[in-house]
Amino acid sequence: MQKVHLESVRRKSGGRIHLTPRVPRVGPVTTLCGQTLDDGSYAAVGAEPDCANCLRRSHDQARISGAFFAQEEGSELLRLSLEQAKTRKPNLRVLPTPPATKEKPVEWPAAKAPQETVPDQVGELVTRGFKPSGEGVWRSPQGVIVRLRRHGKEWRFAELVFEGEVVATRGDDGLRLKAGDVELAPTDDGFEVRLRKKP
Repeated sequence: MQKVHLESVRRKSGGRIHLTPRVPRVGPVTTLCGQTLDDGSYAAVGAEPDCANCLRRSHDQARISGAFFAQEEGSELLRLSLEQAKTRKPNLRVLPTPPATKEKPVEWPAAKAPQETVPDQVGELVTRGFKPSGEGVWRSPQGVIVRLRRHGKEWRFAELVFEGEVVATRGDDGLRLKAGDVELAPTDDGFEVRLRKKP
């Protein structure tokens, strides 16, 4: 396994010997312990490091990676990583499978779809017998499509679509409409849409 090479550096005035990814020829250098030594105030040394923080952090791969990238030496890490990957051999060993034992399959009860709870009335539509077909759209058993529109918090009748016979009758209380199995009757403040009562 390739080992990352760290270099030793020390202040020219003396003191501890620190570790760094690379001692530059010019410019400041940052040590593993986080100190920044100004340009001209340090020198590369061949002696063993004695900074306890640098030594401890030299075993932390994340710290070393961060230090390499901070000094723009990330390409060195990439090269070492690729060399290490080339030397690794993949484990191609085939594990034997145990003989198949006949197990009795577990019998689970059939899943039941949750019952949809449809309110008795949605705005001006009495929902009994209707099936929802989208937001504000309802379909009767004979295929009459009733569309509702939201007005504030209330749903109001907007449109009725039917490909069969439609009968409109004017009465004292307003216009009544019969289309297939659906009946639209006026009320004091709008309409009521419901399935027609069977004769």
